[in-house]
Amino acid sequence: MNRKKFITKLSLGSGAIALAPVLSGCDLEEITVFDEFTLPLQFPNLIEDANFSITATNQEYKIGNEFQVSGFQFNRSYPAPTIKSRKGNAINVQFNNEIGQDSVIHWHGLVVPPEMDGHPRNVISSGSYNYQFMINQRAGTYWYHPHPHRLTGEQVYKGLAGFFIVEDDEEASLNLPEDEFEIPLLIQDRRISSSGEIIYNPSMPEQMMTGFLGDQILINGVPTPYHNVKKGTYRLRILNGSNARIYNIAFQNETPFTVIGSDGGLLPKAVDVNSLLLAPGERSDILVDFSRFSVKTASLQSLTFELPSGGGMMNGMGNMMGSGGHEQGSGFSLMEFRIADENIDTSFTLPYRLSESTFPDLNDAETTRRISLNMQMMQGHTINGKQFEMDRVDQQVKQGSTEIWEFVNESNTPHPMHIHAVQFKVIERTGNRGLTAAETGWKDTVLVMPGETVKAIMKFDAPKGVYVFHCHNLEHEDSGMMANFEII
Repeated sequence: MNRKKFITKLSLGSGAIALAPVLSGCDLEEITVFDEFTLPLQFPNLIEDANFSITATNQEYKIGNEFQVSGFQFNRSYPAPTIKSRKGNAINVQFNNEIGQDSVIHWHGLVVPPEMDGHPRNVISSGSYNYQFMINQRAGTYWYHPHPHRLTGEQVYKGLAGFFIVEDDEEASLNLPEDEFEIPLLIQDRRISSSGEIIYNPSMPEQMMTGFLGDQILINGVPTPYHNVKKGTYRLRILNGSNARIYNIAFQNETPFTVIGSDGGLLPKAVDVNSLLLAPGERSDILVDFSRFSVKTASLQSLTFELPSGGGMMNGMGNMMGSGGHEQGSGFSLMEFRIADENIDTSFTLPYRLSESTFPDLNDAETTRRISLNMQMMQGHTINGKQFEMDRVDQQVKQGSTEIWEFVNESNTPHPMHIHAVQFKVIERTGNRGLTAAETGWKDTVLVMPGETVKAIMKFDAPKGVYVFHCHNLEHEDSGMMANFEII
């Protein structure tokens, strides 16, 4: 068997509200942990047609062809199939829901009409929902996942998430690595019981504090896998598809790599870094030259990082009362690249400017909105003191207007804030972190650490209607940290 061992650990139910009642009602469960770098990296199926169907089902599947797992799947694939399309294409998707729960698909990062966006009000309990929209934005690494209120965390955690890759002429002109030299990496953490069930039972502290953290790191559905590469440059499309875990992406010995893209596609200019913080929902495209490594293996890792302003205390409490595996901010391995002796031709040269990114001008901003991220006693996480209500409109914006949104984190936990129907530019972050390399480009999700204020500028060009914005820590979102905004 590839699995290394079972770990017996405390399992706490979602009804926990105080330590003594929790401990009196707990039970024990065995968690499966796999050996590192024993299983090869797998790649999801590819959908390139403009007309296709996506069917969500309850499914049993194997990890490493040996360990049977029970969860959810799109089109009997885990991870979900990668959808690839070009800017200007018309997409026609039939979504079939067969999982026995309300569900709806959100096309994360794509700007589509409100009835196509996956608003929780458009869920279906069974049957089909038809999505029709134009791919009207720049090339980028986007993704898709369910978005039903109070069920998003469970459905994403159990397997319903996949890449949506958009291509265009601007990106094609750069001759970036492609085919076998372009590698999509969906990073998720999971708890899997000894009986093969994907465990999703967040306790109250996990809902209110850390979110649900897993014991095992999966890359494209495989526990800490390996992948064979040649000496040359590869493009890695990295997606943090975890519910709550933040990754500090780096290679062993902090070997430099080049960031070329973020949530909304190519950066204006490439940026060389040694590490990159990636929160749930965020994506980054990087170039890695494996001829720079003097050893035969290159380990992709998540380095340690600090949680400011009380985040560490909340992290510890969450782990004590239910969270599993690595604590938020700890370091661990993600996967291993095994470097063959064969060299490949990597003579292409990145231009000084990768893309023409016309960001909104600060002088064009008509309004600055303060979005307070709070913790309310007896409620949990809130936006501007309120929890989500399906039919309440919390903000109204004019179509075509340019605004600055100011996210102020007044709580003790990190909040990756995602806005539907728009790509924005991060312009300022208080504190010591400053802007990351990925934040030099277009974004749809931004990490706001405890005590931080982050400002972003955006233009609302999407079709009129109601959309949502929310924390992409899915336990926070499901417990009410979401709000409606209407483009009028």
